[in-house]
Amino acid sequence: MPKILLAEDDAMLGPALVDLLEEENYDVTLATDGASAYQLAQDGVYDALILDVMLPEMDGFTIIAKLRKDKNLVPVLMLTARDGISDRVKGLDAGADDYLVKPFATTELLARVRALLRRLGGEFEDPDVVTLGPITFHMAARQLDVHQESFSLPPKEAVLLELFLRHPGQVLTRSQLMDRIWGFEGDVLENTLETYISKLRKRLECEGCPTIQTVRGLGYRLQIN
Repeated sequence: MPKILLAEDDAMLGPALVDLLEEENYDVTLATDGASAYQLAQDGVYDALILDVMLPEMDGFTIIAKLRKDKNLVPVLMLTARDGISDRVKGLDAGADDYLVKPFATTELLARVRALLRRLGGEFEDPDVVTLGPITFHMAARQLDVHQESFSLPPKEAVLLELFLRHPGQVLTRSQLMDRIWGFEGDVLENTLETYISKLRKRLECEGCPTIQTVRGLGYRLQIN
């Protein structure tokens, strides 16, 4: 299930958008101010960010500029009530991927979100299926198809693979991966994560398959070959 961070301070629009996106089978986190939105984007792993421009504490332009400076490549759709060309140019220059002016049709918002989720090469037409090159992963069934071979993955390995496939080319820190996989299960040794990484690397040993690279001092990245 794709994870979306929504940053919207309007007390009516924010919850309404959460309901809309959840009906489309997205996992949505709502932030109502800029500072918390930036912190959530830094601490978590999201597939897309829907970002209102006019937020308290930190505006949308500042958030996207800081994220891009931090090498955070999460696709961003900016929302604004201002239709000026200069604002749109400013947002796109800061690193936004798309721009939508309020008021907007919900069908257009959903279409733009789907486009965002295709941005880095993964195919997300079906929220339960991720395809990247010769790799197809069926999340509900935890089935990995590599060329003509299929694997049934255990739950934690499946979560790890989904994270990499949804964020190709992006560095995922060890803490981000461990938080998403083990959550509140208690202390988990880093070599446990490395064991799962090693298993996935072996499954992805094929021509044209992406590879999991170690980024020294940071974490791991799925490299598209």
